[in-house]
Amino acid sequence: MHLKYLLPVLIISGLTACDNSDAPTATEQASVAPKQTSTATNTATPTPPKTRQYNAEVINFEGFGPAKFGDNEESVRMSWGRPLVAGKPAKGATCYYLYKEAIPQQNNGIAFMLEDGKFVRYDVDDASIVAPGGIVIGDTAAAVLAAHTDHVTKAPHKYIQGAQTLTVTPSQTTKSDQNENARLIFEADSSGTIVHWRIGVAPQVYYVEGCS
Repeated sequence: MHLKYLLPVLIISGLTACDNSDAPTATEQASVAPKQTSTATNTATPTPPKTRQYNAEVINFEGFGPAKFGDNEESVRMSWGRPLVAGKPAKGATCYYLYKEAIPQQNNGIAFMLEDGKFVRYDVDDASIVAPGGIVIGDTAAAVLAAHTDHVTKAPHKYIQGAQTLTVTPSQTTKSDQNENARLIFEADSSGTIVHWRIGVAPQVYYVEGCS
C-alpha cells in the first residue's frame, strides 16, 4: 500500500489498545449503527484529556485522511486500510454505509456514508476517536460549546425530548473553498452527554436517521 494511505491508518490504530499483537484493535472490531433515532445515555468512559490525540490530518472537515468528501468508495477503503463491508441501499436509494463488520453494533465504532457513489460523511460512536476540538463520546455539550465558541449552534434533537444537537462549522483558521459546505454535528442526550458525532457535507450530514 502506498505510504500516504498507511500513515492515517497507523494513526487511527494507535488510538485504541490491542488485546494482543495479532488481534484487531477495539476500534477495528466494532462498528457504529448509522441510524440515530435514539440518544440513550452512552456509558463509555471519556478518554482522559492528557491521552487524547486529535489528528487533523486524519479527521477534519475535508474528509478522512487521504479520502476527501466527494471521492469514491475505493478511496475510502484505501484510506481506512482494513476490510470494510458495504451495506445495501434501500430500494430506489443510493445511500449506504461502509462498516467494519457485516453486522454493525451500536455504541462502539465508525462508519462511512456514501451516496450517489460519493463519500459524503462518517459517523462515530467510539470514545477513543477524537473529534475536532478534542471532543470525545462521553464529554458534555458544554465542552463542545467551549471548544468551538463562536462557530457552533445548539438546537433541540429532532426526535428525543430533552436531547440536543450541536452543529459546528469550520473555524476561520480551518475554513476553505473545499470544506465550506461541511459540518460537524454532535448529539447529546437529555443529560447533556455527547453520545454520537458525525462529520460530512450537506445535505447528507443533516440526515438524522443516517441512510434510513
